[in-house]
Amino acid sequence: MIRGFLFGVVALLLLPMSASAGEKNPWEVKLPFESATIHYTVSGMENGSEVTYVRDYGNEVATYHTTKTTMMGMTMVNETVEIITPDWEYNFDLTNRTGSKNVNPEKYMIEEYNKLSKAEQKQVLKNTETMGVSVAEGFGGKVQQNAEKILGYSCDRTEMMGTVAYSIHATPIPLRITSNMMGMSMNMEATSVDEGSVDDKFFQLPEGIEPIMDSQSDAMARQMARQTITMLKDPEGAKKLGEERKGTQMQGNEQLSPEEQEQMQQAMEMLKGVFGNPNQ
Repeated sequence: MIRGFLFGVVALLLLPMSASAGEKNPWEVKLPFESATIHYTVSGMENGSEVTYVRDYGNEVATYHTTKTTMMGMTMVNETVEIITPDWEYNFDLTNRTGSKNVNPEKYMIEEYNKLSKAEQKQVLKNTETMGVSVAEGFGGKVQQNAEKILGYSCDRTEMMGTVAYSIHATPIPLRITSNMMGMSMNMEATSVDEGSVDDKFFQLPEGIEPIMDSQSDAMARQMARQTITMLKDPEGAKKLGEERKGTQMQGNEQLSPEEQEQMQQAMEMLKGVFGNPNQ
């Protein structure tokens, strides 16, 4: 439960700070490289490694996570694979041999955005230029762009709720995450970013595991896409979002139910790649 909430916070921290300047789809956020392989070390409540493979400027991302967790004298192996394409998100637990798939939430966002009038799309773009920082600040967070260079990349620093994330400027790609929440710590640090072609094999689904469609999660993603676009096209959307986030913060995050935590993580997926800051 706590671990799920922690990663929901991390997802929020990685909302890219890129502005949606001009008449373009707000989800067309290109990375500074067409393809790359990023190696990470993971420490804290889990210890091990993670490798992220990127293709087509971030439209395709595959993440291989291999760690061990020791609790009460027992060691558990965590081996997962996440593959994201423009249409689908796949998650596989290689330890338990289970898998799930969902429509990529951004696809629903794009569908809802394309339904808007030109005037409404313009308002969405305007709101995305101001909401990125306000989302984090609504949770009492702090955002500093181009705060530090890591492995040669200028990184934005976002601090919130005991977690600090450094992501490549104007992208959702983290190069360093440190977190200490509710007595649980998580640290992830990139050790190398190797730009260059990525083999197709890393984007092939694991053999022997049939990914199951999560209909309930898919329905929630559709609903949240509609709600998010409704908020973004509202001229008062930025103000309302700030008020909503402050209300959530005052409630106390430790009181979030598992259902509320799942909704938060869904919301973070909805917002990925959307919010920006005009001062890139």
